[in-house]
Amino acid sequence: MNRTLALPLTLPRALSRVPPLDRPGLTTTSPGLLRQVRPDDGDAIRTFVCGLSPRSQYFRFFAAVAPPSGALLDALCGRRGNADILVLTDPVGSIIAHAMAADDVTSDTAVGDAGYAKAANIGIVVADEWQSRGIGTMLLSTLVRRATSRGISNLVLDVLPANKRMLGIIGRRWPDAPREHNADSIVIRPAITHPTQPALEVPAIVPLLGPAA
Repeated sequence: MNRTLALPLTLPRALSRVPPLDRPGLTTTSPGLLRQVRPDDGDAIRTFVCGLSPRSQYFRFFAAVAPPSGALLDALCGRRGNADILVLTDPVGSIIAHAMAADDVTSDTAVGDAGYAKAANIGIVVADEWQSRGIGTMLLSTLVRRATSRGISNLVLDVLPANKRMLGIIGRRWPDAPREHNADSIVIRPAITHPTQPALEVPAIVPLLGPAA
C-alpha cells in the first residue's frame, strides 16, 4: 500500500517567486510532482541529462555524458541495480531533478545480519535553471528519510572539490562526517540515525507545487 512521505514536501519559498513559464495557462502554481522513477522514463531522462550544462554533468557524473549511454539510462531509470530513485517534475511535467540512493552490496561489510544493505551511495542533480532554490537539499532529506526506513545506517557521497554547493549542503548537515580525499574527489561517509516513525513505503505521486489557496 502506497503512502505519502512523512516529510514536509513543500518546495522552498524561493520557488514561488520564479517567473511564470512561457506557456499559456501554466505557472509555477500549477501542480508539480515528486515521484518514483518509472522504467519508461528513459526519453524524459535523456532529455533532462542532455539539457544539463557540462558543469552540471561533471558534478554529477564526473564526465560529459550527453547524450547518455544505454547503460547509464538503464541505471537512472532503475532498470538495473538496486536503487531508490526519485524524479521531480516542473508544472509542465518535464523532469527538473533526479535523485538516487543506490544500496551498496559490493562488500561483506555493507550487508547487515538481516540481509539488507547498510550503506547507500547518493547522487543528486538539478536542472541548471532550477538550482540555488533548495531543491537539492529537499531531495537529499527525502532520500535520507527513505534510506533509514530501509535499514540504511551510512551514506556515501562522492563529490568533486569544485562542487562547493553540494559540499556546503553536506557540511551543514553532517559537519563531523568522515572525509576521504582522493585524487579527483572527496568521499564523505555520514552516519544516519533511524527514525522513530514506521518505515515508509514507496510513496504515491506527491504534489509539490500545488495551486495557491
